[in-house]
Amino acid sequence: MPIRSNLPLPVTLLLCLLLLSPAYADQGAIPLVHDLQELATEATEKKLPIVLLISQYHCGYCDRMKQEVLYPMSISGDFEQTALVRELLIDEGEMVNDFQGNRVAASDFSQRYSVFVTPTLLFLDNHGEEAAERILGINTMDYLLFYILNAAETAAKKLTDI
Repeated sequence: MPIRSNLPLPVTLLLCLLLLSPAYADQGAIPLVHDLQELATEATEKKLPIVLLISQYHCGYCDRMKQEVLYPMSISGDFEQTALVRELLIDEGEMVNDFQGNRVAASDFSQRYSVFVTPTLLFLDNHGEEAAERILGINTMDYLLFYILNAAETAAKKLTDI
């Protein structure tokens, strides 16, 4: 049975395009982080590592990682008991509370970890220390899911003071 709409065809098509667009598809999929100290508290309580996606607006590879890997992993529940996954935007003007509670530019925070390529996935413990090997960019989509899950598992095993 065909779907009927009372909206004019151009409006219906526009709404369909909006719903299918990458910008709409990843809204809310990977929560943005604004307070890493608060996130560290949550990581301690849940005894989970932090998977931090360092990204930028208008980064096609960042969008691809979110849409093709991280978003499907989050809705499938792959991360639910494995890690806290958050996104940190490092564009100009973006601010974040660091692990010590200091308000800093997100780009300055990322430079503390020597992150100069987006997307970068950091696997952190509740103190902000790297607990597994980071993933830089997208080398191959075929094995990316395996590498992410493996690194998250490694980070979970290395948690300190939890």
